[in-house]
Amino acid sequence: MSHKLTMRFTTEEDGKNFSLAIDNIKEDTNGQPILTETDVSNLMDTIVSKKVFLSKTGAIIGKKDAKIVSTSSQDFDIK
Repeated sequence: MSHKLTMRFTTEEDGKNFSLAIDNIKEDTNGQPILTETDVSNLMDTIVSKKVFLSKTGAIIGKKDAKIVSTSSQDFDIK
């Protein structure tokens, strides 16, 4: 199973958001994500305070939400 961290931020333009997704996040030995809410919140705070990104709708000014998206796939042996 693959896990991705997806974060959304508010920008200077009212009602507009900026999304950022990070693939291959930390996992434990069972393949489960090990990020905590505190880890993600701190990361998002750093992105906002350091002005790491500038979007088409202006500077990132706040946190909106975040989630871990898990996906799995199944291969077929087609001959």
